[in-house]
Amino acid sequence: MLRERGPELRMLRAAVQEVESGRGAVLHIGGPAGTGRTALARALAELAQAEGAMVLKASAAESERDLAVGVVRQLVNPLVSRGGEPGDTSHGMLSAILNGGLDQDSELGPGSLSCFVHGLHATLKRLSGDRTVVTVVDDLHWVDEASLRALAFLATRLRGARLLLAVTAPDAVCERAPLVQEILDSAEYRLESRAFTPATTATLAAQRFGADCDPAFAAVCHEVTGGVPKSLLALLDRAAGQRLWGQSPDVPRMRELAGSLRREQLRGLLRRDRVVSAFATAMVILGEQATDVLLARLSELTPAECRTAESVLRRMGGAVEEVVGRLVPTPALTKVVSEVIGSAESSRLHRAAADHLEECGAGPEEVAGQLVQVDGMHDRRGLDLLKAAAVSARRRGAPETAVRYFRRALLDSPPDDGRRAELLLELAATELDAWPAAAKQHLVQAARLLPDDRSRAEALSWMPLRVSGYDPQLAELLREVRGRLGPECALSGHERNVALRLEARWRQAGMTDGKLLATAGNRLRELGFDGSRACPAERELRVVLLEAVTLTGEVHCAEVARMARQIVAQVPASSVQISSFMQILPAVLLAADQGDAASSWLEAVLAHTRRPAPPAFQSLVQAQLAFTLLGRGEVARAKETAINAVDLVGGDTQEMIVTSALALGAVAMVTRDVELAKRALEITGSETDLRMYTLRRTMRGALAEGAGDHEGALAQVLDGGNRLERAGWRNQAVLPWLCLAAGLHHRLGQRSEAVALAEEHLRRAVAWGSPNGIGRASHVLGLLTPGPRGIEHLRQAAETFRQTGNRTELSWTLRRLGKRMRTTSPAEGERVLAHGMRLAEQLLESSGAEESVLTRTRQRPDPVLSPSTPASVSRLTRTEATVAELAVRGLGNHEIATRLEISRRAVEKHLTSSYRKLGIERRAQLADALRVAARPSGGPVG
Repeated sequence: MLRERGPELRMLRAAVQEVESGRGAVLHIGGPAGTGRTALARALAELAQAEGAMVLKASAAESERDLAVGVVRQLVNPLVSRGGEPGDTSHGMLSAILNGGLDQDSELGPGSLSCFVHGLHATLKRLSGDRTVVTVVDDLHWVDEASLRALAFLATRLRGARLLLAVTAPDAVCERAPLVQEILDSAEYRLESRAFTPATTATLAAQRFGADCDPAFAAVCHEVTGGVPKSLLALLDRAAGQRLWGQSPDVPRMRELAGSLRREQLRGLLRRDRVVSAFATAMVILGEQATDVLLARLSELTPAECRTAESVLRRMGGAVEEVVGRLVPTPALTKVVSEVIGSAESSRLHRAAADHLEECGAGPEEVAGQLVQVDGMHDRRGLDLLKAAAVSARRRGAPETAVRYFRRALLDSPPDDGRRAELLLELAATELDAWPAAAKQHLVQAARLLPDDRSRAEALSWMPLRVSGYDPQLAELLREVRGRLGPECALSGHERNVALRLEARWRQAGMTDGKLLATAGNRLRELGFDGSRACPAERELRVVLLEAVTLTGEVHCAEVARMARQIVAQVPASSVQISSFMQILPAVLLAADQGDAASSWLEAVLAHTRRPAPPAFQSLVQAQLAFTLLGRGEVARAKETAINAVDLVGGDTQEMIVTSALALGAVAMVTRDVELAKRALEITGSETDLRMYTLRRTMRGALAEGAGDHEGALAQVLDGGNRLERAGWRNQAVLPWLCLAAGLHHRLGQRSEAVALAEEHLRRAVAWGSPNGIGRASHVLGLLTPGPRGIEHLRQAAETFRQTGNRTELSWTLRRLGKRMRTTSPAEGERVLAHGMRLAEQLLESSGAEESVLTRTRQRPDPVLSPSTPASVSRLTRTEATVAELAVRGLGNHEIATRLEISRRAVEKHLTSSYRKLGIERRAQLADALRVAARPSGGPVG
């Protein structure tokens, strides 16, 4: 401990020698805790004894502060025990007070204290006449009051005596008692114990772990202890006890040991120092709300004690840190305080902090920040403050904080409190945007607690359609509450609106109930197909009914499309109903071949949406746009939009991701993208949501098909399809599982089953009446049917797509039809095939997309392209990269055109563009250019 202490030892020796000349003095040994104050005091005693001085020693402790004259007793007991000389009145006074007139537990009165103080001074001064007297008092700040008075009296009356009064005390604690300050102010000699330098730390580490101790190990020892001798030696002891070797791999473990040691030191400081403990606890409890006034109030300390405690903590390594000009506790101090005070005391202090904050005029949220830390708070005032804080947080746009306060208020609200329903309603309103599933749950709980049917109906009718979802249990509750309102014909005004809104939510929640779904058509007819004069409540019901009849295909698509367009025209883009209608109307319009109307409405909604729109709403709009883009054949944009929709809400937001997940799955099926299918399959969702169930089955089927397991793929598709059939979802314009199953039957050689499913698909498409749906069904049936009949189905599909203007589907159908006709009518077949290829090239050029429409319409992935083949190289488009790769493999332009089903002119055009982008001039250079561009150092592929 006395390493690097040469200057300090010289000062101690000089002080003893100067006192021998009759210059009595006070010497103060200061410095941070653990730096060796006590070691220097011992060194002083040894030096003094070596110089022939009389040494009197005493050490104070916090636990002995109430022991009267305890420290002075340690100093003079050796003198009293040796006896005094005849006529020595000072010795007699000390002896009388210490041995006869004062017991250990007695208190000194004014008279006896005066005699004691003067007796101590007279005795020590008399002794210093014969030889130098060095009095050493360790930890002056813990000395009892009576002894402090005696020492203070002595410190100011040392002139002319060979008497040195040496005390140790950290400078930071001098404000605790004026007498301590008085003694330290009178010091003529001051020295401060210091931390070790890095070199000394390295020497100590080498002594402990050997000369080959790694410098990095020694450096971290100094870093984590700051060179404080006590901490450093303790850390080295622990490292040796853990059998560390002093090498660089031990550095992480040393940091762990240092953290444990620091916490133990903090724990010891808090347990032995009441003032520091109270201040540190107040800091931890108040956190960011700490001010000088609040710290003093909560800790019940004086301002001087607070300053002293703050100084102690600053000098204690790892206790506090400066953050933006204010002192905050470190995680280590916070953990130690929590362990020391316990949960019950922590709860009491948090409640006291809340009271102090309220008295100081703090806002509801500041007070609530403390109340949420209180265990078992059941008083009315605290609950009111939590509710006020939640409302305040919601108004300033912090729903997470508001939800936290509402939930805490509910936790502490007694079960029989009549206001629980009100709190649940407030909580549900706050959760609607970000946590709709939780909002629905709390809304249902509130409804069950409400006292009458009317209030329950009001609460449940307020639930947005998008929140009700497909939930059979909720549907039962809504049916029950709706039934108690009575027949609709007997209601009017507000009561009728409530009934209509309840019915809309009942039907929405019961959308998977086949029996309820089957009544949607008749209910729509009861309301009338003309909804131009419908009120907002009836409009909501009509939207739900339109979704139902679209799923069943019960009402002709032309009528559904007319009613959907009518509602779109009536609902402003800024309407509060937009978020609910957005999940329903675009899908209805798309199923009814009204994709342009859907996209126009979506664009209008985006233009009027407040900025920035919530991520969940943005995701919903993006997902619906992906469906419309897919319907128009813009596959690349549809893929990008669907991925963006999923990314906006994240895979863990189950209740908000259904539509975006379905869009991603639809793109995966069209593009036969295995990675997209895997991602769609990874998305979690409600286990009871039929759409998510079908999506999972479809994606698993796609993956199984890609792996060559056609039987497994068929089983997955049929499982999903059968669930749809049981729920009454028969319209193949919504979820076309029949054509998927037909294709898989065909690949398994089960032709009759495949044709039967394709014919059923066509029958349902004709019943629904969607031209594009009929065309797709005819196309599928044409592919599965051999001979002239199959060609006739393809002709019908091509004619249908020509009438609807669906050039993407027309291109695909014409190419399939041309190939089939070449066997019977070669000239006409070539003409039809050429028409289809020209149309495909026009679509590619007009779209400006990186992904070819031909890629989308290819029935199977190209077998010549391996998984390692890059989709594009450098700045090549996907089609250019594919053409270049086939050219490298030795295929001629005609062979490439045949393989990709494009013209030779298109092949030449793509190759010329590739040469220009790759900086080459001819085909022979293509292989090397592709290899260079595909290397990691050459930049990303694509």
